[in-house]
Amino acid sequence: MIGRRYLIAGAFAGAGLVAAGSALAQQATVGIQTVTTYSLDARITAVDPAARTVSLAFTNGATATRNVSQAVADFGARKVGDMVSVGFEDTLTFVLSGPNVATPRNRDTSVTATASATGMGAAGVSASESIGNWWVVGVNPAANTISLVNPAGGAVRTYNVTTQAGREQLPRVKVGDSLTAINTQVLVVSITPKA
Repeated sequence: MIGRRYLIAGAFAGAGLVAAGSALAQQATVGIQTVTTYSLDARITAVDPAARTVSLAFTNGATATRNVSQAVADFGARKVGDMVSVGFEDTLTFVLSGPNVATPRNRDTSVTATASATGMGAAGVSASESIGNWWVVGVNPAANTISLVNPAGGAVRTYNVTTQAGREQLPRVKVGDSLTAINTQVLVVSITPKA
């Protein structure tokens, strides 16, 4: 039985969540979406036409499995062992942290679940999330670009801001601000045989 005490506690908890959500909305701007394209040389280690994925071994020793865009018409012609130049489209969505706002820690989370019933087949699901923080080292609202660097080091990357809402937020972004990547998608947009 739900008593009066539980209803009052629930009302206060709900009000606290609304207030916290309102404070967060004032401190962060969501929806700065960027796209950059690049290419890398790799050897194909697996091809899954049904799932439209390709597994790659890069020349630096790294490996990855990536989704292949529907625009890659000759995807079915690729086979294990082919040396190729792979074109990637890297899409990121960022949250801009306001002054004195702690950013979440960097993390990669993957969850995979499978279920099977005897004689009834199997089912599975997989999901992943990557959260990473970047420092702003350049902003060009006229060109709709933003330049970022990983706080742990690495190359400066310049991204094109693709959404109108994100472009409207660019003047608010300052060098030294922190951006948290909350969503990332890397898509193979071309596969060209290497001679």
